[in-house]
Amino acid sequence: MDKRTLLEYCLKKEGSYLDFPFSDESYAVVKVRKFENGKNRIFAEVFTLKGADTFTFSTDENTAAFLREAYPDVITKGWHCPPVQAKYKSSVALGDVDDATLEKFADMSYDRALSKL
Repeated sequence: MDKRTLLEYCLKKEGSYLDFPFSDESYAVVKVRKFENGKNRIFAEVFTLKGADTFTFSTDENTAAFLREAYPDVITKGWHCPPVQAKYKSSVALGDVDDATLEKFADMSYDRALSKL
């Protein structure tokens, strides 16, 4: 899966929208907004890191630890995440896992973000 396809997948989710918080279109962030209260939360970050298209997503702490153990050297602590978020955020190069797995990670991250609103 490439960056564009992953972003399109994420943007099909209800309440999602694209943002570029660093005024650089090479680092895309997908957020979900809850219209009832106007709050929003990031659930996907898609960018290029060391020449590889990369996806940062969020899960609960136990799932993040399990995924990093199950996919050593493939899924890592979330890149560019402050220490307080590092136990929840993970990063993966898009070419290192199949499309269905990337979609599953996006779904988990979306559900987590939505539950926090």
